[in-house]
Amino acid sequence: MNEQAAVRTREKWVDDVKVIACVLVVLGHFFQSMTKSNILPENVLYKWFNTTIYYFHVPLFFVCSGYLYQKYSNVNSMGSWCRNVAKKALALGVPYVTFTAATWALKKLFSSRVNDPIGGLGDTLFLHPTAPYWYLYALFFIFLVTPTFSNVKATVVGLIVALVVKGLVLTGRECSVYAVSTVFLNEIWFVLGMSICTFKLELRGKKAQGTIGGLLFIILSVIVYIMEIRNEAVSFALGLLACAAVILLTVDLEGKFGRVMDFLAKYTMPIFLMHTLFAAPLRAVLLKIGITNAVAHVVLGLGISFVGPVIAAWIMKKMKWLEFSMYPNKFIRKDRGENRNE
Repeated sequence: MNEQAAVRTREKWVDDVKVIACVLVVLGHFFQSMTKSNILPENVLYKWFNTTIYYFHVPLFFVCSGYLYQKYSNVNSMGSWCRNVAKKALALGVPYVTFTAATWALKKLFSSRVNDPIGGLGDTLFLHPTAPYWYLYALFFIFLVTPTFSNVKATVVGLIVALVVKGLVLTGRECSVYAVSTVFLNEIWFVLGMSICTFKLELRGKKAQGTIGGLLFIILSVIVYIMEIRNEAVSFALGLLACAAVILLTVDLEGKFGRVMDFLAKYTMPIFLMHTLFAAPLRAVLLKIGITNAVAHVVLGLGISFVGPVIAAWIMKKMKWLEFSMYPNKFIRKDRGENRNE
Protein backbone atom coordinates (compact mmCIF):
# COMPACT_ATOMS: atom_id res chain seq x y z
CA MET A 1 0.00 0.00 0.00
CA ASN A 2 1.47 3.29 -1.09
CA GLU A 3 1.61 5.75 1.80
CA GLN A 4 0.54 8.74 -0.25
CA ALA A 5 -2.40 6.79 -1.68
CA ALA A 6 -3.53 5.44 1.66
CA VAL A 7 -6.84 6.71 2.93
CA ARG A 8 -6.20 7.63 6.50
CA THR A 9 -8.98 7.13 8.98
CA ARG A 10 -8.70 8.29 12.56
CA GLU A 11 -7.63 5.57 14.95
CA LYS A 12 -9.62 6.74 17.95
CA TRP A 13 -8.12 4.25 20.36
CA VAL A 14 -4.65 5.44 19.38
CA ASP A 15 -5.66 9.06 19.97
CA ASP A 16 -7.12 8.13 23.36
CA VAL A 17 -4.05 6.14 24.42
CA LYS A 18 -1.82 9.07 23.46
CA VAL A 19 -3.96 11.40 25.55
CA ILE A 20 -3.60 9.11 28.58
CA ALA A 21 0.16 8.88 28.06
CA CYS A 22 0.44 12.66 27.58
CA VAL A 23 -1.51 13.42 30.76
CA LEU A 24 0.77 11.08 32.72
CA VAL A 25 3.87 12.74 31.23
CA VAL A 26 2.57 16.16 32.27
CA LEU A 27 1.71 14.95 35.78
CA GLY A 28 5.10 13.27 36.14
CA HIS A 29 7.06 16.36 35.13
CA PHE A 30 4.85 18.68 37.14
CA PHE A 31 5.06 16.83 40.45
CA GLN A 32 8.79 16.26 39.98
CA SER A 33 9.21 20.03 39.70
CA MET A 34 7.03 20.58 42.76
CA THR A 35 9.08 18.24 44.95
CA LYS A 36 12.45 19.44 43.64
CA SER A 37 11.39 23.00 44.45
CA ASN A 38 10.36 21.86 47.95
CA ILE A 39 6.82 23.08 47.33
CA LEU A 40 5.46 19.56 47.86
CA PRO A 41 7.00 16.84 50.05
CA GLU A 42 8.39 13.64 48.59
CA ASN A 43 5.90 11.38 50.34
CA VAL A 44 5.32 7.68 49.73
CA LEU A 45 2.39 8.22 47.37
CA TYR A 46 4.40 10.60 45.18
CA LYS A 47 7.41 8.29 45.05
CA TRP A 48 5.27 5.28 44.10
CA PHE A 49 3.35 7.25 41.46
CA ASN A 50 6.47 8.77 39.94
CA THR A 51 8.21 5.40 39.78
CA THR A 52 5.19 3.57 38.44
CA ILE A 53 4.22 5.82 35.53
CA TYR A 54 7.72 5.56 34.09
CA TYR A 55 7.15 1.86 33.51
CA PHE A 56 4.67 2.58 30.75
CA HIS A 57 3.72 6.17 29.88
CA VAL A 58 6.43 6.84 27.25
CA PRO A 59 6.35 3.20 26.01
CA LEU A 60 2.68 3.83 25.16
CA PHE A 61 3.78 6.62 22.81
CA PHE A 62 6.24 4.28 21.08
CA VAL A 63 3.59 1.56 20.75
CA CYS A 64 1.17 4.01 19.13
CA SER A 65 3.87 5.34 16.78
CA GLY A 66 4.86 1.82 15.75
CA TYR A 67 1.25 0.86 15.06
CA LEU A 68 0.59 3.89 12.86
CA TYR A 69 3.94 3.49 11.08
CA GLN A 70 3.18 -0.11 10.14
CA LYS A 71 -0.40 0.65 9.14
CA TYR A 72 0.20 3.68 6.95
CA SER A 73 3.75 3.30 5.64
CA ASN A 74 5.56 1.05 3.21
CA VAL A 75 9.30 1.31 3.88
CA ASN A 76 11.07 -1.68 2.36
CA SER A 77 13.38 -0.25 -0.30
CA MET A 78 16.18 2.27 -0.44
CA GLY A 79 13.96 4.82 -2.16
CA SER A 80 11.12 4.50 0.33
CA TRP A 81 13.63 4.53 3.20
CA CYS A 82 15.17 7.79 1.96
CA ARG A 83 11.75 9.39 1.56
CA ASN A 84 10.70 8.27 5.02
CA VAL A 85 13.90 9.51 6.66
CA ALA A 86 13.53 12.90 4.96
CA LYS A 87 9.90 13.11 6.04
CA LYS A 88 10.63 12.15 9.65
CA ALA A 89 13.66 14.45 9.83
CA LEU A 90 11.31 17.31 9.01
CA ALA A 91 8.28 16.18 11.04
CA LEU A 92 10.30 15.37 14.16
CA GLY A 93 13.35 17.58 13.66
CA VAL A 94 11.59 20.94 13.40
CA PRO A 95 9.58 20.64 16.65
CA TYR A 96 12.52 18.96 18.37
CA VAL A 97 14.97 21.76 17.54
CA THR A 98 12.42 24.54 18.08
CA PHE A 99 11.19 23.49 21.51
CA THR A 100 14.50 22.15 22.75
CA ALA A 101 16.05 25.53 21.96
CA ALA A 102 13.14 27.30 23.69
CA THR A 103 13.55 25.12 26.78
CA TRP A 104 17.31 25.68 26.77
CA ALA A 105 16.82 29.46 26.54
CA LEU A 106 14.30 29.49 29.40
CA LYS A 107 16.54 27.38 31.63
CA LYS A 108 19.39 29.77 31.01
CA LEU A 109 17.13 32.77 31.64
CA PHE A 110 15.75 31.32 34.89
CA SER A 111 18.98 29.56 35.82
CA SER A 112 18.63 30.47 39.50
CA ARG A 113 15.22 28.77 39.65
CA VAL A 114 15.99 25.72 37.50
CA ASN A 115 15.72 22.30 39.17
CA ASP A 116 17.88 20.51 36.60
CA PRO A 117 20.70 22.57 35.05
CA ILE A 118 21.20 22.18 31.33
CA GLY A 119 24.40 22.01 29.27
CA GLY A 120 25.33 23.81 26.08
CA LEU A 121 22.81 24.13 23.26
CA GLY A 122 24.79 21.92 20.89
CA ASP A 123 25.27 19.22 23.51
CA THR A 124 21.56 19.32 24.39
CA LEU A 125 20.43 19.14 20.76
CA PHE A 126 22.74 16.43 19.47
CA LEU A 127 24.15 14.39 22.34
CA HIS A 128 22.05 14.65 25.48
CA PRO A 129 18.44 15.60 24.68
CA THR A 130 16.35 16.97 27.50
CA ALA A 131 12.91 15.88 28.69
CA PRO A 132 10.40 15.57 27.19
CA TYR A 133 11.97 16.06 23.76
CA TRP A 134 14.24 13.03 24.00
CA TYR A 135 11.21 11.07 22.78
CA LEU A 136 11.30 12.84 19.39
CA TYR A 137 15.06 12.31 19.23
CA ALA A 138 14.71 8.60 19.99
CA LEU A 139 11.79 8.16 17.61
CA PHE A 140 13.76 9.57 14.69
CA PHE A 141 16.60 7.09 15.17
CA ILE A 142 14.11 4.25 15.51
CA PHE A 143 12.57 5.25 12.17
CA LEU A 144 16.11 5.36 10.80
CA VAL A 145 16.75 1.66 11.49
CA THR A 146 13.28 0.09 11.30
CA PRO A 147 11.68 -0.96 8.02
CA THR A 148 8.00 -1.84 7.85
CA PHE A 149 7.11 -5.54 7.96
CA SER A 150 5.85 -7.14 4.77
CA ASN A 151 4.40 -10.23 6.44
CA VAL A 152 4.04 -12.12 9.72
CA LYS A 153 7.39 -13.87 9.31
CA ALA A 154 9.20 -10.56 9.00
CA THR A 155 7.36 -9.34 12.08
CA VAL A 156 8.55 -12.34 14.10
CA VAL A 157 12.13 -11.65 13.00
CA GLY A 158 11.72 -7.99 13.95
CA LEU A 159 10.40 -8.93 17.38
CA ILE A 160 13.32 -11.28 17.98
CA VAL A 161 15.84 -8.59 17.01
CA ALA A 162 14.10 -6.02 19.22
CA LEU A 163 14.07 -8.45 22.15
CA VAL A 164 17.76 -9.22 21.67
CA VAL A 165 18.76 -5.54 21.77
CA LYS A 166 16.46 -5.01 24.74
CA GLY A 167 18.17 -7.97 26.39
CA LEU A 168 21.53 -6.28 25.92
CA VAL A 169 20.20 -3.31 27.88
CA LEU A 170 18.74 -5.53 30.60
CA THR A 171 22.08 -7.26 31.06
CA GLY A 172 23.90 -3.94 31.39
CA ARG A 173 25.54 -4.02 27.94
CA GLU A 174 24.24 -0.63 26.97
CA CYS A 175 26.12 1.57 24.50
CA SER A 176 27.49 4.85 25.86
CA VAL A 177 26.31 6.70 22.72
CA TYR A 178 22.86 8.05 23.57
CA ALA A 179 21.43 7.73 20.05
CA VAL A 180 22.28 4.01 20.06
CA SER A 181 21.30 3.26 23.65
CA THR A 182 17.89 4.92 23.27
CA VAL A 183 17.14 2.74 20.22
CA PHE A 184 18.22 -0.38 22.12
CA LEU A 185 16.01 0.64 25.03
CA ASN A 186 12.84 1.59 23.13
CA GLU A 187 12.85 -0.37 19.87
CA ILE A 188 10.88 -3.20 21.45
CA TRP A 189 7.93 -0.93 22.25
CA PHE A 190 7.87 0.43 18.72
CA VAL A 191 8.01 -3.07 17.21
CA LEU A 192 5.27 -4.26 19.55
CA GLY A 193 3.07 -1.49 18.16
CA MET A 194 3.92 -2.59 14.62
CA SER A 195 3.09 -6.18 15.59
CA ILE A 196 -0.40 -5.25 16.76
CA CYS A 197 -1.05 -4.10 13.21
CA THR A 198 0.71 -6.93 11.38
CA PHE A 199 -0.78 -9.73 13.48
CA LYS A 200 -4.18 -8.00 13.22
CA LEU A 201 -4.74 -8.54 16.91
CA GLU A 202 -8.34 -8.25 18.04
CA LEU A 203 -8.28 -5.68 20.80
CA ARG A 204 -11.99 -5.19 21.25
CA GLY A 205 -14.17 -6.99 23.73
CA LYS A 206 -11.34 -7.57 26.19
CA LYS A 207 -12.37 -5.24 28.99
CA ALA A 208 -12.20 -8.07 31.53
CA GLN A 209 -8.61 -8.93 30.56
CA GLY A 210 -7.68 -5.26 30.62
CA THR A 211 -9.23 -4.74 34.04
CA ILE A 212 -7.52 -7.79 35.51
CA GLY A 213 -4.22 -6.75 33.96
CA GLY A 214 -4.56 -3.23 35.32
CA LEU A 215 -5.36 -4.40 38.84
CA LEU A 216 -2.51 -6.90 38.72
CA PHE A 217 -0.14 -4.17 37.55
CA ILE A 218 -1.12 -1.87 40.42
CA ILE A 219 -0.70 -4.65 42.99
CA LEU A 220 2.67 -5.74 41.59
CA SER A 221 3.93 -2.16 41.29
CA VAL A 222 3.12 -1.57 44.97
CA ILE A 223 4.93 -4.78 45.95
CA VAL A 224 7.95 -3.88 43.82
CA TYR A 225 8.04 -0.40 45.35
CA ILE A 226 7.74 -1.63 48.94
CA MET A 227 10.40 -4.29 48.41
CA GLU A 228 12.62 -1.71 46.68
CA ILE A 229 13.24 -3.95 43.70
CA ARG A 230 15.43 -2.12 41.18
CA ASN A 231 15.62 -4.55 38.28
CA GLU A 232 15.31 -3.59 34.62
CA ALA A 233 13.73 -6.92 33.67
CA VAL A 234 11.02 -6.46 36.32
CA SER A 235 10.42 -2.89 35.12
CA PHE A 236 10.07 -4.11 31.53
CA ALA A 237 7.60 -6.84 32.54
CA LEU A 238 5.51 -4.34 34.50
CA GLY A 239 5.60 -1.98 31.53
CA LEU A 240 4.30 -4.72 29.22
CA LEU A 241 1.48 -5.50 31.62
CA ALA A 242 0.52 -1.85 32.05
CA CYS A 243 0.62 -1.09 28.30
CA ALA A 244 -1.55 -4.10 27.53
CA ALA A 245 -4.06 -3.12 30.22
CA VAL A 246 -4.28 0.53 29.10
CA ILE A 247 -4.68 -0.38 25.42
CA LEU A 248 -7.32 -3.08 26.01
CA LEU A 249 -9.36 -0.89 28.32
CA THR A 250 -9.06 2.14 26.04
CA VAL A 251 -10.14 0.19 22.95
CA ASP A 252 -13.12 -1.31 24.75
CA LEU A 253 -14.16 2.07 26.17
CA GLU A 254 -13.72 3.85 22.84
CA GLY A 255 -16.29 6.59 22.48
CA LYS A 256 -17.22 6.51 26.16
CA PHE A 257 -14.65 8.98 27.47
CA GLY A 258 -16.71 11.98 26.45
CA ARG A 259 -15.85 15.31 24.87
CA VAL A 260 -12.91 16.06 27.14
CA MET A 261 -10.91 13.18 25.67
CA ASP A 262 -11.86 14.19 22.13
CA PHE A 263 -10.80 17.76 22.85
CA LEU A 264 -7.47 16.76 24.39
CA ALA A 265 -6.78 14.42 21.46
CA LYS A 266 -6.62 17.47 19.20
CA TYR A 267 -3.95 19.05 21.37
CA THR A 268 -1.76 16.11 22.45
CA MET A 269 1.23 17.37 20.48
CA PRO A 270 1.09 20.99 21.76
CA ILE A 271 0.59 19.85 25.35
CA PHE A 272 3.47 17.39 25.08
CA LEU A 273 5.77 20.00 23.54
CA MET A 274 4.89 23.02 25.65
CA HIS A 275 3.67 21.98 29.11
CA THR A 276 7.05 22.56 30.75
CA LEU A 277 7.51 25.84 28.87
CA PHE A 278 4.44 27.20 30.65
CA ALA A 279 4.62 25.47 34.03
CA ALA A 280 8.28 26.17 34.83
CA PRO A 281 8.22 29.97 34.21
CA LEU A 282 4.95 30.27 36.13
CA ARG A 283 6.47 28.45 39.10
CA ALA A 284 9.51 30.73 38.95
CA VAL A 285 7.34 33.85 38.85
CA LEU A 286 5.18 32.68 41.76
CA LEU A 287 8.25 31.98 43.87
CA LYS A 288 9.76 35.30 42.84
CA ILE A 289 6.76 37.23 44.16
CA GLY A 290 6.72 35.19 47.34
CA ILE A 291 3.83 32.79 46.68
CA THR A 292 4.81 29.43 48.18
CA ASN A 293 1.37 28.03 48.97
CA ALA A 294 1.27 24.46 47.64
CA VAL A 295 -2.42 24.56 46.67
CA ALA A 296 -1.90 27.71 44.59
CA HIS A 297 1.11 26.19 42.83
CA VAL A 298 -0.68 22.93 42.07
CA VAL A 299 -3.90 24.52 40.82
CA LEU A 300 -2.22 27.23 38.75
CA GLY A 301 0.63 25.00 37.61
CA LEU A 302 -1.51 22.13 36.39
CA GLY A 303 -3.96 24.56 34.84
CA ILE A 304 -1.31 26.36 32.82
CA SER A 305 0.30 23.04 31.82
CA PHE A 306 -2.83 22.19 29.82
CA VAL A 307 -4.52 25.52 29.10
CA GLY A 308 -1.31 27.30 28.10
CA PRO A 309 -0.37 24.93 25.26
CA VAL A 310 -3.97 24.81 24.00
CA ILE A 311 -4.15 28.61 23.77
CA ALA A 312 -0.69 28.74 22.23
CA ALA A 313 -1.67 26.13 19.62
CA TRP A 314 -4.79 28.14 18.74
CA ILE A 315 -2.69 31.28 18.27
CA MET A 316 -0.07 29.38 16.28
CA LYS A 317 -2.75 28.04 13.97
CA LYS A 318 -3.67 31.62 13.12
CA MET A 319 -0.01 32.40 12.42
CA LYS A 320 1.05 29.74 9.96
CA TRP A 321 4.78 30.29 10.35
CA LEU A 322 4.41 29.46 14.04
CA GLU A 323 2.29 26.38 13.37
CA PHE A 324 5.09 25.14 11.12
CA SER A 325 7.21 24.62 14.25
CA MET A 326 4.80 21.90 15.39
CA TYR A 327 3.43 20.44 12.16
CA PRO A 328 5.94 21.11 9.36
CA ASN A 329 4.79 18.21 7.16
CA LYS A 330 1.31 19.67 7.05
CA PHE A 331 2.62 22.59 5.03
CA ILE A 332 4.90 20.51 2.83
CA ARG A 333 1.99 18.28 1.82
CA LYS A 334 -0.11 21.31 1.02
CA ASP A 335 2.64 22.81 -1.11
CA ARG A 336 3.06 19.57 -3.04
CA GLY A 337 -0.63 18.85 -3.35
CA GLU A 338 -0.15 15.49 -1.64
CA ASN A 339 -2.90 15.78 0.93
CA ARG A 340 -5.84 14.70 -1.19
CA ASN A 341 -6.27 11.30 0.41
CA GLU A 342 -4.78 11.95 3.86
